Amino acid sequence: MTQTTCQVSCFGCRYFHITHEPARPYACRVFGFRSSRLPALEVMSSSGSPCRQRAANDAPKRSAMQ
Repeated sequence: MTQTTCQVSCFGCRYFHITHEPARPYACRVFGFRSSRLPALEVMSSSGSPCRQRAANDAPKRSAMQ
């Protein structure tokens, strides 16, 4: 099995979210799937190219002290 390298990070993407499902904790709203691996890794392994749907999350950061 070959090692897949991925330059795209799901963290900080507006479409990435964490599920409550322990077996498949990561999900992508654009592609509509859940996985045990980060969605960018799944896209890279299935298509051979990096994820092109990543969009920066523009939500304001919440402070822990609020």
